[in-house]
Amino acid sequence: MIKTLIKLKILKLILIGGVSTAYVFKKYCDQKNEVKNKKEKKLLN
Repeated sequence: MIKTLIKLKILKLILIGGVSTAYVFKKYCDQKNEVKNKKEKKLLN
């Protein structure tokens, strides 16, 4: 039973880590795209 609880906690940590990593990666990509879009707008003006 203790082994099962430990496995569940590890799985939970992996899931939370994966979700937070995906969130951070998405924010980073969005931020990069914003900078790119601003540069393109300056070139067009």
